[in-house]
Amino acid sequence: MNNKSVGWMLGSAAAMVLTSAGLLAAHALETGALETKAGAPAEARLLVAQAEGAKATFSLEQAERGKKEFSQECVECHGKDLRGGLLGGPPLRGQSFEAKYGKGSPAGVLFEVMSSTMPPNAPGSYSDAVYADLMAHILKTNGYKSGAELPSDVDALYNLVIEK
Repeated sequence: MNNKSVGWMLGSAAAMVLTSAGLLAAHALETGALETKAGAPAEARLLVAQAEGAKATFSLEQAERGKKEFSQECVECHGKDLRGGLLGGPPLRGQSFEAKYGKGSPAGVLFEVMSSTMPPNAPGSYSDAVYADLMAHILKTNGYKSGAELPSDVDALYNLVIEK
């Protein structure tokens, strides 16, 4: 089997995982089973973020801190270039990321996915500031613009949208 075939197989597996996760999240939203850390129903928080419309930004220093943390904790699963790693973590860069989190999604959604599922062996074990730093690195790598530091408060993040 050549490298192209292996890459296609890994990419297909990652796409299936992302699709499954997206379907589960959509089902949870539809049934009201998903509530955010702050206790408000997720669909209500989505509407707030879409109404506010302020773009999420990050500081370059914050993205650099996130890059350092990412290289120590996340590379094996998500890859150095965020396109998926050896242990099968989903890509955090490119079309799949843009489709799921870009184009006006509330920044709080990405933050809550990260803070409630990562790292896989101890979800939620990092501080909110570390999750915000990691998110800043992911946004920078995806070509989003820097500016003010990304907040580490989930309520504040739901007032921001991820948009280029």
